[in-house]
Amino acid sequence: MGCSELEKGTVEPEEGMELKNLGSGDWGNLKTTPLIRRGTSACVTLNRATLMTMLALTNARPVYHHSDAAGHRVAYSCYSGQWRIDWPLGGPAIIHFGAHDSHSAGTDVYPPSFERRVAPCMELMAGIVSSESNPTFKIAFSGRKRPGRYILKFASKGFPGAHSGRHLYNMLGGRVYEVDWLRADLLQAHDPDPENALKLILDSTETDKKVEMFVGKEEQKVLAQAMDCFPWSSLSYSIHRGLRDILVAFSKSRMNRHRAELANILHSAVKQHTTELEAKGWESKFVSDYMADMAAAAVSADKGDSGDSVRVVTDIAMCIAQTSDAKKLDVTEFWTSERENLGAMDVVALVKCFILEWSTDFDYQMYHDLPLTMEFA
Repeated sequence: MGCSELEKGTVEPEEGMELKNLGSGDWGNLKTTPLIRRGTSACVTLNRATLMTMLALTNARPVYHHSDAAGHRVAYSCYSGQWRIDWPLGGPAIIHFGAHDSHSAGTDVYPPSFERRVAPCMELMAGIVSSESNPTFKIAFSGRKRPGRYILKFASKGFPGAHSGRHLYNMLGGRVYEVDWLRADLLQAHDPDPENALKLILDSTETDKKVEMFVGKEEQKVLAQAMDCFPWSSLSYSIHRGLRDILVAFSKSRMNRHRAELANILHSAVKQHTTELEAKGWESKFVSDYMADMAAAAVSADKGDSGDSVRVVTDIAMCIAQTSDAKKLDVTEFWTSERENLGAMDVVALVKCFILEWSTDFDYQMYHDLPLTMEFA
């Protein structure tokens, strides 16, 4: 039986064969490669950076981890399905992916596709917030700390000295020497609480104990700018937990002041933008009967783990902002200002805070448990 040209090109590429541009990103320079047979599976070789990228893009979260003398096995659930990595002793590490069986084209009320950008996903996993419009703003966060009192200190271009996500950022091709760092310095028992500092209560590395994090005036300005530069996304992130801890705590009081108002704005916007939402691919009855209440309920909760709810809220917000270009929503001016009346871009800023609240802590250091190369079945 003959193979199609595409199948033949995937398995045994002919000399000079090139991939076509699929409409997003530059695919033309990617080389095809023969697949490796493992039992009944055909595998392609991946490195750790590629695996981490796929986990980040699909909003993965750990659900299972087991290591013993026989080998290593981990599983991650994600918005698209489930990842599994099997690494038997003495054998190759094999990556498996299974799509969700809970969705079907006949019953799904959501648009079949949405944009997902690689760079923001990977930077946030490494604990970095940056701004494309302001290349000098690139700030990294310390990881979650042991219980105690700390003071947050800004260190210009200090990321090369961090233990946090520096290695992952290097692995992904980032230039760590360009990145500023918010360093958490431990205060000793005899040190007084810093004056004129904001105190944040954060989770610690121990479940039943907390961290007191003091933030000075200058560092508060950096956090406000990080909130305004937090990248837009149609789906929550698999995120560096130290970054999430600090920014959620920093934004909480102001977000709570506007939470009910934001829920009402989103609820009302569904009726105003029904035609636009249906044109995006949302099912008509879902838009008219359920979408508004679902969005308001999601925003009213201060956290959650439903990617579907995040897609609902963010698509409504994009209609309010009258753009489908995510880059135009990356930078706002709400958190660095003191205004309380909400315009369209202020709604965007608050929805970005909602995305942050609903993002999932991810231990990026899991790559230490894996070999340098793996095989994707």
